[in-house]
Amino acid sequence: MASAATTYCRQCDSGSYRCDDCRRTFCDYHFSEHRQQIVEQFDHLQHDYSNLNEILSLPPSYESLAGNTDLINKIDQWEADTIRQVKEIAEQTRNKIRSRADAIPNDRFGTEFHRLTEQFQQTQRTNTYSELDIQRLATQLNNLKIQVENSSLTTADLQILPIDWSKYLQITTKQPNLPRIQQQDFHFEWLLTTKARLSLDVKGSDWHMLGTSSPQHSTFLHYQHTNKHRRLSIINHNGQQKLVPWYDDQAVWDSCWSSYLNKFLILADNRLYTYDDEIETSDSMQLIESVQPKRNEMEFLRCTCSNDTLFITYDERNTSIDEYKMTPWRRVHEYVNIVKPNEIIMSLTFSMTNSNLIGMTLLDDRQQWHFELRDRSMSLISSIQLDKSEFNRRIISLPNLTFNWLIIHTGSKYLTVLNENAQSKRIIECAENVDLTTYVPKRNSLVLLTQKSKLKFFDL
Repeated sequence: MASAATTYCRQCDSGSYRCDDCRRTFCDYHFSEHRQQIVEQFDHLQHDYSNLNEILSLPPSYESLAGNTDLINKIDQWEADTIRQVKEIAEQTRNKIRSRADAIPNDRFGTEFHRLTEQFQQTQRTNTYSELDIQRLATQLNNLKIQVENSSLTTADLQILPIDWSKYLQITTKQPNLPRIQQQDFHFEWLLTTKARLSLDVKGSDWHMLGTSSPQHSTFLHYQHTNKHRRLSIINHNGQQKLVPWYDDQAVWDSCWSSYLNKFLILADNRLYTYDDEIETSDSMQLIESVQPKRNEMEFLRCTCSNDTLFITYDERNTSIDEYKMTPWRRVHEYVNIVKPNEIIMSLTFSMTNSNLIGMTLLDDRQQWHFELRDRSMSLISSIQLDKSEFNRRIISLPNLTFNWLIIHTGSKYLTVLNENAQSKRIIECAENVDLTTYVPKRNSLVLLTQKSKLKFFDL
């Protein structure tokens, strides 16, 4: 379970032990506390195991599937509503027929038919009718018959469309209620009118990457790239930086925080790593060998995660999106042909207010940008045109329904904010040109990477 460690307990800087499982270091007191937490976790597992065992020990039944009659009540209500609607439609149709009949004059054909009747009777009395008389009477009778058939008396018919009732009532798997994060207020006007709480100089790079932050620790990863050097660091909400050992043969294209693993995910050229800042040894960085591009010379570009799901895109047009599960790591789905052949997905992220929604920015070969809102199955919900630009349009999500999607117009002073359903749009002006942003929850901070290579922290 534990072994002697050369580092010190992070909580009190006393003599320490290292947990062989989680690789964290503790003093004697805090190690005992850590051990007690593990015991409590196991007690919770035993409780959950007992509950599951109780469920599995009961034979499947109609009542258990109905879930305390809730499903049955829904079926009964649907049945009653459907019968009521059918009766209403039937009565409405009867009324239409009554109205149609009432609109027909009773004596519309009475005069002509009376005249024809007299001619028939006269011909019968005289009994001297000829072939010409029969032909004349037949013509008059046929003409009157055609008029009657073309009237509303006999042309009304009823078209009954068949109904496939099996499509109207289906049993599906109940989706879990995903928790919504607590909403934060944002004063975006402060980006223009107030001074940043702190500013860090990050010059000396060709380009940068800012990852999504850890809500627990309010830290985020910052990558700086040059032809000769690759520098990865972790920064907290107070601007304190710590260098993270990195590999010279791999560039970092994206990073996101996994609450499921309690680790950062780092997307490199053709590799995926996990990084645990709580571990002080080389074990903090782990290569996920089962996550690889689908073919040689194919490179990753962007990633986003929620719960145990990770989505990855590629640096190519008409890109597909790969869906991975984390336990164990495996690719479970490939979404192909979801964008046009001339488009590339330049950014994507899960919504912080609704993990069933994913926002992405796309660029076509004419340098036209647009935003797309999709669900977890990658079905398109809505699309919004942005602008034409040779510079990037990255996107992050904020914990606010009204200000849910924040689109960064790289190289300009402007940000675009969309609500959760992408139905409203607002333009935000900053005091200077911005290249990237990330959000740090602890102080409700928006961190801006300016075009002058400054990381500026604004508490909104």
